[in-house]
Amino acid sequence: MNLSARLIVVWLVALSGIIGSTILATAHYVFDTSVLSVIALWAIRVLVLASFWLLSLPRDTKIFGIGLVLLSLVLDVLLKLPVLGSVQYADWFLVSALDLTGAYAGYFTAWGLLLPVLSMTGWFILRQRRLAGWLVGLASTVGMGFAVQAVARSTEGTFTLFVVVTVARYIVPAALAALADFVVARFSDRKSAMA
Repeated sequence: MNLSARLIVVWLVALSGIIGSTILATAHYVFDTSVLSVIALWAIRVLVLASFWLLSLPRDTKIFGIGLVLLSLVLDVLLKLPVLGSVQYADWFLVSALDLTGAYAGYFTAWGLLLPVLSMTGWFILRQRRLAGWLVGLASTVGMGFAVQAVARSTEGTFTLFVVVTVARYIVPAALAALADFVVARFSDRKSAMA
């Protein structure tokens, strides 16, 4: 897979942003950090979204892809507010502990699985994935969602482990989608050469 310098920069910014925002969001919930951490959280998110503009894509494609990622971030906050009564940035499976009665368990599970899919849809549009990449990427996004849920509910889970799994929730599907497209492309090329 040939990666341009511009794409490498976008990958590095996205990776750093996912790690940084995950740590800040989780720390804000677990340790009740100050408003400065929230400002830093959104600054990182905006920086990551801005870096997507460096991709060599049509303007409309970039706007649509970035818009879907931004929509997932906004919905993440707005959909938690009515049931929690406060603004929370940590993962849905983590903040579901605030639902003491368990009345919204299904609500938290559904959005905890769906919003990352929306975010990754935006990324796959920006990376112009083929069918194989879409199928593998979205399926692994849902699968990683269940892994995050398992860690969040585990009595042996730690802050570090949760952050690692949450970050992997986005990195693993993106990498697997790229790998799936690469394998299919190589197979198609070999098949064409043999024809």
